[in-house]
Amino acid sequence: PDFDESGMNWATLPEMPDVQMGAYAVNWFTDGRDSNGDGTVDNNAERFMYTIYAQAEENGLVRRSEVIYKGGDVNVWRNAIFAGSGQAGGLINGNVSIHGSVHLLGNDLPEGQTAIAAIDLSGTSLIHNNYGGMPAGLADRIPALETTPFQGETIESLNANLRVKNGLVGMSGNSEVGEPNVVGNAIKETMDGTFVTDGWTGNSVIDDGDRGDPTAVFSDNGWDEEYDLGDKVPFPLLTDDWRDPDTGARTVNAATGTWYTHEEYFNEVLLADAAIPTDGTYNGSITLDAKGTAFYWNASTNQQLTGAAAVAAVPGVNDDYIQFDPDTNVLKMNGQIRINGNLSFVGQGADKTVNYTGRAAFLVYGDIEVDTNLLTCNNGDPNNTNLSFPVNNIIGLMASDEMVVGSTSQLTIMGAFYAQTKIQSAKQTNVLGTFVSNYFDMGTNVPSIFQVPNLADNLPLGMLGNYPIMALSQVSWRELGI
Repeated sequence: PDFDESGMNWATLPEMPDVQMGAYAVNWFTDGRDSNGDGTVDNNAERFMYTIYAQAEENGLVRRSEVIYKGGDVNVWRNAIFAGSGQAGGLINGNVSIHGSVHLLGNDLPEGQTAIAAIDLSGTSLIHNNYGGMPAGLADRIPALETTPFQGETIESLNANLRVKNGLVGMSGNSEVGEPNVVGNAIKETMDGTFVTDGWTGNSVIDDGDRGDPTAVFSDNGWDEEYDLGDKVPFPLLTDDWRDPDTGARTVNAATGTWYTHEEYFNEVLLADAAIPTDGTYNGSITLDAKGTAFYWNASTNQQLTGAAAVAAVPGVNDDYIQFDPDTNVLKMNGQIRINGNLSFVGQGADKTVNYTGRAAFLVYGDIEVDTNLLTCNNGDPNNTNLSFPVNNIIGLMASDEMVVGSTSQLTIMGAFYAQTKIQSAKQTNVLGTFVSNYFDMGTNVPSIFQVPNLADNLPLGMLGNYPIMALSQVSWRELGI
């Protein structure tokens, strides 16, 4: 950089009047150069990448630096798992294999108690930055991962980070965070970043008298970086202010003169097109049984049907509704659905699959049980699954209390899942999407969670915490010659 240009505006600080300082930023996405070396000028891989050049001079002594920053949205849905306050057992209890980003707050974890682990990775538990190990037949349902340049190669990556604001990370057995880099394959093994404030514990951690040195953490920034987002990303609650999914703006409730809460906006605005006195609310519990009776409920007309009439019903194009046919195992849905009760997906034996089509956000004032496969399909055809998730079809489930996933059998589920208190997954369930909850009980059977990066940009309207939270993180720093 040439700091001798006539347009350079130098700055000084009152406490350092003899030091002249100047800086400028370069946006990789608009600089007309192949800044990341992938052979393409100003492509999406360079979006939200910046270089800041700075110079300071005092009495003829000049120092210059170059700092590279990566920006992006860090809202809760841009993770495989986002955990809030936690409880006595930590934030994540049990074994789990996670493919994607993990963000843990641990605001209520006691300080100074090394027996409390924010996440206990034991046995074969892992956090990886790729789709290695994804069961066959699922990859074609989701978009291919974006590629990124890394150490001279172009590889697929989930751009995964591990962030733990409060609480120790416990590692034992063969557990690992990231993997050693392997040259010549098509995937990224190392984590993009690891940010852990309190440190590490467990029999795979060397006691260094400080924060501990884990033996199986493989991250581009090592393992000593502390949590980097401050209080920027809170755990979302139904009583939080409603935030616009595109801008993050709040909305005033004209009746009260205050900001709409999320649940108020969902109930009073998003459901306001329902031409019924109950504003599109289903009072009671709903069970969708793969071996049960057909069910139809239209929130826009307050029409409820069962049996053959439910299958034959034809909702309006813009109606909010659910329509389940157990003979085909197809759930059709649209819009926003509020249930004052519990919501259950159940099945028996070999008949334990729900193929859903459409886009809908469910706000359930109670518990949610998912004890069936929950798979996407296009246009109501269970045989048409290519690229069916999450752009064309997505279910968003929000429980005001708890969510139980796979209590009786091994399942595969796809969607966006939120529980205000706890999510429990007891079996070897495969999850494509994101879990958001205050606490996770994963049991001992190692469920696998695969983050789908496109999910955060394709959530159904009404999902809690769906608004942009922009942040910059430092990628590298170096001093430049003069």
